[in-house]
Amino acid sequence: MSAKAVDQTRPSTAQIISPGQSTPSYPDGGYFTVKSAPVTINATKDQILTVLLRLNAYHTWNSFTPRVTDIIHPSETTPESNDPSAPPRDPNLGVVGTSFTFHVRLFASLPFIKIPTTETITTISKTDSVYMVSWHTPDNGAERVHVITEGADGYGTCKYETWDTFQKSFGSVVTRWLFAPALKGGFNEWSADLKKAVEGHNW
Repeated sequence: MSAKAVDQTRPSTAQIISPGQSTPSYPDGGYFTVKSAPVTINATKDQILTVLLRLNAYHTWNSFTPRVTDIIHPSETTPESNDPSAPPRDPNLGVVGTSFTFHVRLFASLPFIKIPTTETITTISKTDSVYMVSWHTPDNGAERVHVITEGADGYGTCKYETWDTFQKSFGSVVTRWLFAPALKGGFNEWSADLKKAVEGHNW
C-alpha cells in the first residue's frame, strides 16, 4: 500500500512547504517543511509545554509517536535550577540537551511498524506571549519546532503550531516524495491528540 493511500484515512490540513521554513538551528530554512495547521487549545502555555516535554508520558496521548525510549538528560543542571527561589525541576521533563528516541507510527493502517528517530532538544524559550520548543534529528538534519502563542482573549487559550524542516540529502528527498502524505497525516494527529490530552488533563 502506498503512503498516499494510507494517508487518505487522515485529515489533510497539514501542508508541505518548499523551500523549508526557518528553525533555530537552520535560520535559512531547508529543503522542505511539514507544517501542521494551527489549533486552539483551551489551556495555558505552561500546561501545553509540560505535556510536550513530559516525554515518558507520550504513550498516554500521542498516537503518531506512541513510544519514547532512551531518554537521557544532560548531567549539568539547568541555570534555573541554580536559583534557590526557583521551584525544583521536574525530573520527568525534558530540558535543553535531553536526548531521546521517538518510535513513529508513520502509517495509520500499519500500527505495528514504528520508525525510530533519535532527537535532542535544542531550544526551550519563553516570553510573555510565546513559548517555543525545538528538537533536532542529527541523522537527517531535520529540526522540529513547536510554537505556543497566547490567544487574543488572554489567559487560558493558546494557539499551537508545529513544523519540521528537513535539510536536503538523499534521505530527505526520498521522504519528501514518498512519505509526505503520511507525515502530513501524522502531524494532524499529533496536534489533535495534544489538544485532547491537554484539555482532558490526560497526561
